[in-house]
Amino acid sequence: MKYIKIFSLSLLLYVLSVSAVYAADFSALPATGIYGIKDQITVNILIDTSGETVNAAQAMIKFNPAVLEVRYVSKESSVFNFWLQDPIFSNTDGTIEFIGGATNGISGSSLQVLQVTFNAKGVGSSNISFSDASITVADNTGTNVLAKTNEAKYTVSTSSTVPITTATPVPVTRKPILVSGLPALPSVSVPLYPNPSGWYGSVSPFAASWKLPPDISGIATAFNTNPYFEPSAVSEGLFESKTFPAVGKNGIYYLHVRYKNNNGWGPTLHYQIAVDSQPPVPFKIDMKTGTTSDDPSPMFSFATTDALSGIGHYEIFVNSQAAIIASSSTYTLLPQPPGEYSIRVKAIDKAGNGIEDNVKIEILPIETPTINSINQKIIIGTNDALDIKGSAMSNTSIIVAIEDSSKRLVLQDESKTDAMGLWEFRLNKELRAGNYFVSVKAKDSRGALSLPTNPVKVSFVEKPVISLFGLDITLKGLIIILVIIGVLAALWFYRKTLSHLARFQRESVIISRDLDNAFDMVKKDLGRMAGIIKKKIPSDEREVEFNAINKKIGDTLDKIEGYLSKDIEKLE
Repeated sequence: MKYIKIFSLSLLLYVLSVSAVYAADFSALPATGIYGIKDQITVNILIDTSGETVNAAQAMIKFNPAVLEVRYVSKESSVFNFWLQDPIFSNTDGTIEFIGGATNGISGSSLQVLQVTFNAKGVGSSNISFSDASITVADNTGTNVLAKTNEAKYTVSTSSTVPITTATPVPVTRKPILVSGLPALPSVSVPLYPNPSGWYGSVSPFAASWKLPPDISGIATAFNTNPYFEPSAVSEGLFESKTFPAVGKNGIYYLHVRYKNNNGWGPTLHYQIAVDSQPPVPFKIDMKTGTTSDDPSPMFSFATTDALSGIGHYEIFVNSQAAIIASSSTYTLLPQPPGEYSIRVKAIDKAGNGIEDNVKIEILPIETPTINSINQKIIIGTNDALDIKGSAMSNTSIIVAIEDSSKRLVLQDESKTDAMGLWEFRLNKELRAGNYFVSVKAKDSRGALSLPTNPVKVSFVEKPVISLFGLDITLKGLIIILVIIGVLAALWFYRKTLSHLARFQRESVIISRDLDNAFDMVKKDLGRMAGIIKKKIPSDEREVEFNAINKKIGDTLDKIEGYLSKDIEKLE
């Protein structure tokens, strides 16, 4: 149910605040402490937005009701000014619950949500933890961007004692050297607040360190709001660093450090620490040119103030474009094309806290020009030229855009209308052969644009060299035709050669076969003659058989001669 409530809150606040957040943290300060019975403990509930923008949060804060009891919960200094559920607490269950939001997106490293005052009622320890927690991005999604919660832990002892919220310094043991003069002014480093002239938005216990000259035997420190305070001439010991508690409220503080040596106490360094964890005052963007206008350069103001550190700068976002940094509270956009825009302005104080507002506007187009005539076929290498004529509002510029078939811009140029609103554009250069698309739009003296006309197709074609059967053939086309003819001729010759070779191979096989058959027949007849010679038969009978075989051999050779003559004629 709570997530439904906070989601609804974010949707409600979206009309006033849009941003994108990646991480945010809840924490309770001080993070640790040792107290006595009946001590009063003031705890600040803080949000770190990691430099981004949020506008709503909720949590159930838990504590040990046997050790602590809530005295009151204050939202007086809260960054939230809209509460779906006012903070409520139960000392029986040990819980504090709230659901709050801001009408503007806010950012900062130590944004105060609540301040809780506890009484230490019992001996023991109590964690201050968060459950059912959510920090939502300042857009229409209601996304929970809580990355982690930082718990606190307090210990209550039986005896009344000065509350301890920081660790004891680590002592340095050594024997200092003797010198003739007083100690030098200390040189102090504070990583959380590195520049004593700057403002910071972080509220946290902080460490300060220094280098000990060899003659130093003691150190005295103090932390307060008095710029001229002198720590008492009582040494706290010898150490090179010390952790100090977080500031109780925003303002300018001073860390005072002085050294002691064998001749006494030296001068005091007064290190300024300026803390401002509150965002600037909420504001509204005032569109001087209205939220709907054909003015291409909207002017708007966004003045706000910051009571403590002062406004550092403004960041202006137009749709998803990069931030525009502005130092004044009035800005005029460069000419923009027609369309809807989301303008978001973030005021950032000198401590890095931010607050923002956003508005949606629409820039209307001026009247779209018309194309009255255009030659859609241009022959390359002739006196032809792309010539466009049309009409539009008088005394305006006409922007001519030519794109190729892949929608890539090939050329853009301008023409002017006359007092009657007529215009003409002539392209005195040839484009490569192909199809192109021409569109035009108008631009007035303010830079306001119209919507483009529908694209008109134009073709740049090569000059024909011959006319064949009523068709104009260009040099390129002729070359292609000749190449095709050459390729076809080569293919025909190749096929003819292959066919001849195949026939030659086929006739060679036939000749070889006929020769083999003839030789087999002659061989058989010669074998028969050898058999007759070996026979013991009368000579006249042997002669008759010899003559018959001889005649058969002659007939066979005559047939072979005839076959070979025909086969050779075929090969030729």
